[in-house]
Amino acid sequence: MYFNLTKNIEKIRSEFNNLGKPNKIIIKAGSIISFILLILGALLIVCNHFFLNKDLFYELVARTLVKNSFTILAEAVIGSLVLDYLFKKN
Repeated sequence: MYFNLTKNIEKIRSEFNNLGKPNKIIIKAGSIISFILLILGALLIVCNHFFLNKDLFYELVARTLVKNSFTILAEAVIGSLVLDYLFKKN
């Protein structure tokens, strides 16, 4: 069981290493943007709970930022993998 998991992770890692340079740039940029939005959302949640008297609007904006950060990361990864598959040079 553990060997199969390790083998699958190594296969995924090797496929990510074989991506083209533009696709790696897309994944890195998407990861950075996603991380920034996640941090901003988390900071807004903390500030809202401690300093802004729990305003519902800020709570909604903060939760939306956190949710969208994961969506952007998924779109960047899946989009770059699709682009690599479509325009792969054999």
